Amino acid sequence: MDGGINFSPSNVSEIPIAKATNKMESAIVDCVDRILIAKKRDPEAETSALEREIDRHLYALYDLTKEEIAIVEGSENR
Repeated sequence: MDGGINFSPSNVSEIPIAKATNKMESAIVDCVDRILIAKKRDPEAETSALEREIDRHLYALYDLTKEEIAIVEGSENR
């Protein structure tokens, strides 16, 4: 073993995957499509607002608290 991470099907199968509603899925897909279009026109296009919108949808999907969101975003106080 070289000290790397070993992924086995039993470990990965326990990762919770939430199922989005059709409305939420459509909203996320719309954001992604808009990002892809913007980046195709201009690879330097500013898409951070759309990326944050996707993040907000995912936080809601997993019902994350403000504290959990801070951890995910790396802004928790340590």
